[in-house]
Amino acid sequence: MRRARILAATATAVLLAGTATAAAQGGGSTQGGDVKEVPAVEGVTPLAAHNQYTGTPTSLAPGTSGSAWVTCPPGEVPTGGGAGTSAFDIYLLDTRPSGSSWVVFGKNTGSTTQNISAYVICTVP
Repeated sequence: MRRARILAATATAVLLAGTATAAAQGGGSTQGGDVKEVPAVEGVTPLAAHNQYTGTPTSLAPGTSGSAWVTCPPGEVPTGGGAGTSAFDIYLLDTRPSGSSWVVFGKNTGSTTQNISAYVICTVP
């Protein structure tokens, strides 16, 4: 029981020390610091979250290179994207927008068939 109280007191001391350090650096205090209020602009509506889409995985045999892609729905454009792999054996060679799609290129350096897939973040222009 005594050990539990000592551990609790130590944890509290560490948390308080971290809070004091953050406040001294201007990052943890709501009094003063570098936090600024941003006034609301009348008539401006915040943008909705962007939509994310994932393409169908492409299988890459050992030692081969290939690509995968995913396309934004009509009326939307890519604003970002990336790739996913099924193993560490896939090396990404390129990932970029291409028209209304996001394309990724990879090489399978492993000894078994692996997958690569593309994802894209789209928005209405």
